Amino acid sequence: MKKPNITMFFPAYNEEENIPKLLESATKILKEVANDYEILVIVYEGSTDGTIDIVKKFTDKNKKIKLLLQPKDKKGIGYAKIMGFKNAKYPHIFYADSDNQFDLNDFKKFLPYIDNYDIIAGYRIKRHDPKTRIIISRIYNAMMRLLFGTKERDLDCAFRLVNKRVINNISLICCTGVATTELLAKARKRGFKIKEIGVNHYPRILGKPVFEWKIGLNLPKPKVVIDILKEMFKLWIDIRMRGN
Repeated sequence: MKKPNITMFFPAYNEEENIPKLLESATKILKEVANDYEILVIVYEGSTDGTIDIVKKFTDKNKKIKLLLQPKDKKGIGYAKIMGFKNAKYPHIFYADSDNQFDLNDFKKFLPYIDNYDIIAGYRIKRHDPKTRIIISRIYNAMMRLLFGTKERDLDCAFRLVNKRVINNISLICCTGVATTELLAKARKRGFKIKEIGVNHYPRILGKPVFEWKIGLNLPKPKVVIDILKEMFKLWIDIRMRGN
């Protein structure tokens, strides 16, 4: 089988402890499975640790690794993904979180299906997160299936391979985590083929989530909840008015 050309991108916000392992793993895998590749790291300008400097050191050593700065006035993981898709130059675009809760070797599971499906969506076989977060995720998934008709089992799993033709035929507007559902909902509405594959998930070892209260309950901040609810409504209107 001919090796594909692949873009991998990773949104990052205060992930200085995780970035080295992430980029070393991504580079090793892409050298093995890709004909040509690029790695984009989208770092929010409001990061307060050394994430940006660490990525710059990697870009100096490997020109296939590129740093993209997400403007301070363009907050949100969804906007980071829009930047990743917009700047990807290769037809097969993979993205994942930068917290090392996934094993990038699981990307190899996607390769046999890369030419037959438009999106390959990973789902966490066994999710290793605090129980509170898992319960909230289940509620979120149920709401999204009800509102948008999405059938996939793990709508907020950030381990996904997308063919560029999908991005060229839909319009992404969500700036929060709702973006993961938006991609599937709009692709499904357009008739693109989606394949689900189970991937391993691990506890976060380094760094801390930035969207939760720092009180040990693993509950999202009120502003995060409000922003997500607003975007759910915006997406509902967008899909019914525009359809893409």
